[in-house]
Formats: sequence, C-alpha cells, structure tokens
Amino acid sequence: MATIGLRDIYFFPITSDDDTGTTYDAGVRIGKAMTANVQPSFNTGELRAEDGVAETAEARGATTVTVQTDDLSKEAQSVMYGKKINSDGLLADSEDDRPPYGALAFRSEKANGAYRYVVLYKGKFTPPERNYETKQETPAFQTPTTTGRFIRRDSDRLYGHDADEDDADITDKTIFDNWFDAPYEETPEI
Repeated sequence: MATIGLRDIYFFPITSDDDTGTTYDAGVRIGKAMTANVQPSFNTGELRAEDGVAETAEARGATTVTVQTDDLSKEAQSVMYGKKINSDGLLADSEDDRPPYGALAFRSEKANGAYRYVVLYKGKFTPPERNYETKQETPAFQTPTTTGRFIRRDSDRLYGHDADEDDADITDKTIFDNWFDAPYEETPEI
C-alpha cells in the first residue's frame, strides 16, 4: 500500500559492531520529518560467452539516504556529525569532527492510516549544506537536507528492517511501541 506521510526520524549512534553483536547508544530525534529518500544500489556484471550473456551477478553497494527536516538541533548535530558543544553551549565546527556510524529509524503513514516502520542499521551522515536568504514578500523556508551512506552491520550482515503495523503476520505489536527506544532486533527463538 502507498505511503502518504513521514514522522519521527531518529538516529542511534553505534557503540560497537563486531562478531559478538551490535550495540547502540541512546537515540536522538533529528528534527521534524519532511522527506526521507532511501536509495539502495546494486552493481551488476555480465559474463559473455557463445556470443551472448551467459551469466549475470549482482553485488550490493551502499544505500544512500537523504533526509530533510524542519531543523537540526545542536544536540542532533553533535550526535550525528561527531561535533562538540563547547563550554559556552555553542556547537563547534572542527576539522576533528568524526561522524559516527549509527542506525536511522522512522515511520511513514500508509493510505489506510496504519504505519510502515523502517530501520537502517549502520550508516554515517555528512553535515548539510546551509542556505540563507533575505526575507521576501512571501517567506521562503530554508531547511536542512543531510545525506548518509548505509552499509551492512558487521555482526549479522543486515542492512535493516521494514514492518507494517497492520501486517497480520506480526503478532507482537510491542515491536512498534518500542521502535524509537532502540533499533529493532529480532526476538531470539526459544
């Protein structure tokens, strides 16, 4: 079913990602959601033999994610871009800034009123371009758009999960209640 809305965009910095698992720090809401464009990339190769294509192969590349919000608080920028907030409370822009890997989670309303929940597990964002414009007779809003590149986690090779809250196969609806508390992880089988 088609989606008609977008809400609640959160970023959760990764504290560790290795063979033993992936752990995340507390998430931060990065702003009021306007747009989220998730663009996976796949590279293909062809083996030509006997005057034609005999085999094809695919490899997944990085997923490019572009997010536009109404604003980015200094706290969100500190978490997403590895920036420091100095002792006077100002956001510092430094050569030493190191954006961390982290998860991105959001939800999108579907035409029937239910939500589709999305989480991407491991990516980095780059600071947005900043535009300023003088006031006109008709105000023109300037909003930040940030771009990230997402890859698979080391711990389990997963890129992310999507889930529709009206999916009858999902019996544990608390998954949706906890979506923005921490990145979704599969319930271990007993």
